[in-house]
Parts: sequence; structure tokens; C-alpha cells
Amino acid sequence: MCVIYTFMKSHDYEDDLDILYIYNNYDKEKAISNLVLGNFVIDIGETCKVLGVEIDCASKLFNFSSEQLNNLQVAKIQVMKIGNMLTLGIYLATEMREHSFQFTVQQGLNQINKIPIASC
Repeated sequence: MCVIYTFMKSHDYEDDLDILYIYNNYDKEKAISNLVLGNFVIDIGETCKVLGVEIDCASKLFNFSSEQLNNLQVAKIQVMKIGNMLTLGIYLATEMREHSFQFTVQQGLNQINKIPIASC
């Protein structure tokens, strides 16, 4: 079974903290839990929807300058579940540069099972 959730919505970058936040929460849903995976914090809402992803040390992780992160043209997140694996893909693009990053974690957290995603 394969399920996919993609969002390409809004993003904010905090220069002083070097945190990039890509969010999909226009209904102002309350985050009831989050998954912490290294530099990534995935916010999960009351309806078990992924509300956003916070990326700590974003400039170092993606090798983008603060100026580039402040001027992103595209910030896209894709969450995909296949069996007991969760894959998180991130795509960032500026006028001059693009970067994609993907990692997979083994499903072992109850919250991962609750992420609502359309079937493939």
C-alpha cells in the first residue's frame, strides 16, 4: 500500500535562528503532536493532518545562504508511506539554485499511521 501527501504552500525563514518552516495550515488547526527526526519537526494536527515541517539549521543542512532561504521561490514537502516506511522529501528552489533532500524512517510511531493521505 502506498499513500502520498504533498504540500507546496507557504514558508517562513527565521534568519537569527536558522529555521525554515513550511506549512499547510490555513485553517489554523491546533497541532496536537509532532514527530522529531533529527533537524526536522513534523507538526501533526487534530485531524491527524501534517500541518507543517520545521527545519532547524536549514542553511547548513541545505547549503543555502540566509539570503537564498529568505527568497525561496518554491518550498515543497512530500510525505509518502509505503508499508511500514515513511519517506519525507523536501524540494527548495531559488531563482539561481535548487535542492532536494529525502530521508526514510521506519514506521514505529503511532502518529505516522494517522497521517491522512490519498491512496495511490
